[in-house]
Order: sequence, then structure tokens, then C-alpha cells
Amino acid sequence: MGEKKEPEKGKTRPRSAVVLAGGKGRRMGVVEKALLEFEGKTILERLLESLFQVVDDIVLSVRDKTQEQMFKPVIEKFHSSEIRFCFDTLEDAGPLEGIRAGLLESRSEYSFVCAGDMPFVNSRVVDFLFEKTSAHDAALPRWEDGKFEPLHAVYSRKLIPEIEKIFEKGRRSVLTPVFEMQDVVFVEVSEIQKLDPELRTFANINKAEDLESMIRSAVEKTNMK
Repeated sequence: MGEKKEPEKGKTRPRSAVVLAGGKGRRMGVVEKALLEFEGKTILERLLESLFQVVDDIVLSVRDKTQEQMFKPVIEKFHSSEIRFCFDTLEDAGPLEGIRAGLLESRSEYSFVCAGDMPFVNSRVVDFLFEKTSAHDAALPRWEDGKFEPLHAVYSRKLIPEIEKIFEKGRRSVLTPVFEMQDVVFVEVSEIQKLDPELRTFANINKAEDLESMIRSAVEKTNMK
């Protein structure tokens, strides 16, 4: 378990992932959502296993040293040299500061960024987004209604100065610095659906009901077999 697969043929440049795990899960009574268990594994463990199929290293963006220690038992199941922690330097700056800190810590020019409460991130979709980003600044999934998935996207390090610029203006929206970049590729969700028909790659846990729904769905599929 946790062993990294060989890079896919054709993958020449290094790839990283930044996992935003610093949220306090207030909607669920202030719990560590990444440590919730689903089908015998924590959400974080499932996520790391999937990401290591297509990236070389992972940066976990966390709140503080206390949270880092809470995640250590999960991290120990993987090659520790390939997982590093980073911490916010700006308080109350939301996920945007987590992205900035993660990209600064990343060893690669390009990083896949996602939230730490996403148990079904699809490695094939992540690989597809990396391919779409080739020679561009970012690849951002876009839904039919024009909405975006900024926390399930690939960004180059060019996003760092754009984030810093909007911080100087007192703004915190994740999409603002992305749209300031010069060369962003918008990937239609309909394309992603060819790789992940149910689009479970975008699913996240905001409330206890979300996790319960996923468990029910898994049980139903098992019973249908």
C-alpha cells in the first residue's frame, strides 16, 4: 500500500500535487474531514493513493504543527520523502493562502491543487488536466453553466505572484488571480466525464450527510453485483 507507480509513458516533466487540508470542518462540528474513514480508509489515505499514481511528490497544506501531527499516522504509510507539509503565513486568508504556500513548497513547475476532503479524485482525470496544461499557465475545469472547479485544477508557479497581487488589494477570491493569468485552458466537464462518467472526482465532504450518502451509494453498488 502507498507504493508509487512508475510514471506513465510520455510523462517527462515532474509533477506535484498540493492538498489543502487546513480547513476546520465547521459544518461537521469542527472535525478533521481528511481523517474521516470511508470503506476502511481515511479520506486522506485514499486521496494520496490516487494522486501518487500520477504525481512525484505531494505538499500537504495544513493549519499548524498540531494538525501536522494528527496526519502523521497516515503519512507514515507512504514514502515520507515524497510528502511534505507547508503552513499558511497569512491568517484568515482562506484556501488561496494554502495554494500560495503549497506552490511555493512544490518541487515542480506544475501542481494539481485539490481539497483534502475529496475521497474520489480520479488519477486519470488528474493526468488529463496535466496534459491540458502543457505549455500553458493553468488548466481549470468548467461546467456547462459556466461555473469552475478551482480546487480541482492544475496551476503553474506563475499563479504565485498573481495571488500576492490580489492579497495586496485585500481580496481573497480563489478565481480572481487565476483569471489574471495570461494563458489559462478551460477544460469542459463534458470532456472529463468521458474519463469519470459519474464525475465522482469532484465530490467532497462538506456535511456529515455527504459522507453518509457516499457510504449508502457504495453499499448499493456492492449489493447490485
